[in-house]
Amino acid sequence: MKFHWLLPSFLGVFLLTGAAEAARLQSWRFDASENRLYITTDGGVQPKAQLIFNPTRLVIDLPGTSLGRQSLNQPFSGAIESVRLGQFDNDTTRIVVELKDGFTIDPAQIKFRGISPSEWTVDLPTPTRAENPNSSSQLGGERLSVDPSATASNTTETTVVQNVQVTADGFLVRTLGGRPQINFQQSRAGDIATLDIEGATLAPGLNSQQPQTNGKHGVERIEVRQLPTEPPVTRVTLRMNSSNTQWGASVTSLGSIALLPAGTRTPTTPRRLTVEPPVRSYPSMQPPVDGTRNPQPLPRNMTGSTDLPPVSNRRSVVVIDPGHGGRDPGAVGIGGIQEKDIVLDISFQVARILEQQGVQAVMSRTDDSEIDLQPRVSLAERLNATLFVSIHANAISMSRPDVNGIETYYFDNGLDLARTIHASILEGTGADDRRVRQGRFYVLRKTTMPSVLLEVGFVTGAEDAAKLSDPAYRSQMAASIARGILLYLQQR
Repeated sequence: MKFHWLLPSFLGVFLLTGAAEAARLQSWRFDASENRLYITTDGGVQPKAQLIFNPTRLVIDLPGTSLGRQSLNQPFSGAIESVRLGQFDNDTTRIVVELKDGFTIDPAQIKFRGISPSEWTVDLPTPTRAENPNSSSQLGGERLSVDPSATASNTTETTVVQNVQVTADGFLVRTLGGRPQINFQQSRAGDIATLDIEGATLAPGLNSQQPQTNGKHGVERIEVRQLPTEPPVTRVTLRMNSSNTQWGASVTSLGSIALLPAGTRTPTTPRRLTVEPPVRSYPSMQPPVDGTRNPQPLPRNMTGSTDLPPVSNRRSVVVIDPGHGGRDPGAVGIGGIQEKDIVLDISFQVARILEQQGVQAVMSRTDDSEIDLQPRVSLAERLNATLFVSIHANAISMSRPDVNGIETYYFDNGLDLARTIHASILEGTGADDRRVRQGRFYVLRKTTMPSVLLEVGFVTGAEDAAKLSDPAYRSQMAASIARGILLYLQQR
């Protein structure tokens, strides 16, 4: 697969604080084989799009974003003629995807996906020849709405799962509609493999007529079901009578999904992991936001042993992941407060409380260092962690100080954890409730244990920024998060 990288890629999130401090377009690429455009900025952005005819072109504006270099024009072969990049005005970067003359695309099938406030993908349908090239000459641009609070578009093209068939080599999941977007993983024990088909629904009757395997390829049975999610997800589960085979999944050229044995799997046995000793002298490792060396004591009603729920004797390992760090400050808010400092202070205190309650807490970073997303995930997987909790602070435009509150994100198996921690934060801090949401953040999609991403408030919100600048409130927030984690562990 050939990617066309046109700008260098860096990781960073900065707040839009005016034209002089506008977000910068860090990278973009168009994958011609998938008709997919990738956009990465160093701050939150809400794309605006319109389809304009005569000639047909998709215009994507990134308000509050600067290009920082000369315009670019990348030609392509096929129905997509070129992708152009330029500075539309002082406050807007514009990306134009131009089709060759005589081709058009269905605007209803253009799919925007918000991976995070600063990462977006745009999926284009396959261009088709216009039946009447002049029929659109009088049309203006068609506005495509993009919800800035959503992490995935609601306009995804539906994939329909028809059936699952046994083949000589493995199994074939037949689909109709859009090209399947899949997520496949096999349990550590090796006896269960799970295929999630995103944006997919079941053909009528398939849910009640489970496919028969007759023990083929060591698979005892296959389960196909519709998950109660939005957007929809169809899950195919292989239950094996042996754990020695490693399975893999791939999308065929015809749009079906092949499930094939990928080789012999090295057996693993559950064991108690020995991990590196956790950092215990948390305050000495990193100064809190206010520059003092010792964090404020926790509120009395949150530190007493009677208030914190006991956990079982079974040893739990919780990875606490303070977002951003180093050259990546995260969101920068009112008064210059930086997300990376706020979440590190809160994370230290969460880890300390968990350790005091007999839960092993391991932090993905313990100082102001820059860590990519994959190493954070790898740490949790290497430790066989019980839970993964990523802590962040939210942001929106400086012109919206009225937006405040707590958001908690999960992807798949973290819903109960998200609800428990979210409720504990609301009860412990009295913060505004901006709901538990499903999100496609990398650290949620790639971790196999229950995982959540917490947004502890808006650094751009008048109320939240003042609270998050207060060491006592950060301690209260940390105690609320820790209590939610302990409650969840108690219920397991």
